[in-house]
Amino acid sequence: MPKLTYLPTGASFEVPAGTRYMDLCQKEDLPQPFGCTVGSCGTCCLVVEKGLESCAPMSEDERDTVTMCTDEKNARLGCQLVIHGDLALRPIE
Repeated sequence: MPKLTYLPTGASFEVPAGTRYMDLCQKEDLPQPFGCTVGSCGTCCLVVEKGLESCAPMSEDERDTVTMCTDEKNARLGCQLVIHGDLALRPIE
């Protein structure tokens, strides 16, 4: 099973492949902010510090939102992220 590490706290979670990051955050009460939950607002921008290759490619809509919100390398939207392999993430503050 893939392992997600939430870097601000160091907490790790084993999840089935295909788990939505947003669902994990809600289940585990992770302090990741979410806004619209559909990829438009950018509230849930985060950085994939490890395991970017385990993520599906960004959609054009996600890319547009991310580029409006940050210029950090490997940024993604948490509401759009699906866990397919080991990841280490940190929110953008």
